[in-house]
Amino acid sequence: MRMVKYKFGKLGKYRFMNGYGRISASLPDTRAATKSNINTMLRLYDSVYLKPDTGTGGHGIYKLTKNAKRYTLRSGSISKQFDSLDTLFRSLHKLQLKNKYVAQRGIGLLRHSNRPFDIRVMVQKNRSKQLEVTGIIGRMAKPRKIVTNYHSGGTPLPVEILLKSHLNGIKRLKYIKKIELLGKDASVVLAKGYPKNKAFGVDIAIDSELKLWVLEVNTKPDMSIFNTLSNKTMYRKILKFSKLNG
Repeated sequence: MRMVKYKFGKLGKYRFMNGYGRISASLPDTRAATKSNINTMLRLYDSVYLKPDTGTGGHGIYKLTKNAKRYTLRSGSISKQFDSLDTLFRSLHKLQLKNKYVAQRGIGLLRHSNRPFDIRVMVQKNRSKQLEVTGIIGRMAKPRKIVTNYHSGGTPLPVEILLKSHLNGIKRLKYIKKIELLGKDASVVLAKGYPKNKAFGVDIAIDSELKLWVLEVNTKPDMSIFNTLSNKTMYRKILKFSKLNG
């Protein structure tokens, strides 16, 4: 199979990865943020996230829900309500939605201390040019915030702490390995489109049924979040691999 180097945003990555059975079931439905698509997705799912196709750091993200006949749009800790999808969509255009957004099925995130969290898995190429998991960290949302990103006020925490109230002992260790494996699998798949890429940051959500979801795979992951942990073992390993591939 001919190797092609791609450069695409969230929607392009989703479509590319969705063609691979090993991870397609772990990808939340993602579509172009047209009025028709948003309307359909609100009928199918409890919530829909609107994200810039090429944005990073959790900026410009909106959470959309529908209750009875009212639509609620949340950004940060601010909520706005609309009586119709038409008025909502007109407002979204003012919020630069026309500058290419995607609509993604909202996943009800698992919580710690009543705050939602997700997981970042760092995957890097080793000396043999094989992808290897070099770090895993949890990101807990700031109170009343809709995103978990570190640069948007999220709190980085060891995954073991975040999962402690949900899984015990050996089950927790096995589950963390499962998260790492999904992170690696997602990176291996996307690497087929980015063969020269040396590092991937995989954002993984856990829902209330403990099902894992790949929210996004970053091709230029920020490594600084791992330096926030008091135990620097992972951060040192990530830096070592980064220099190895420099």
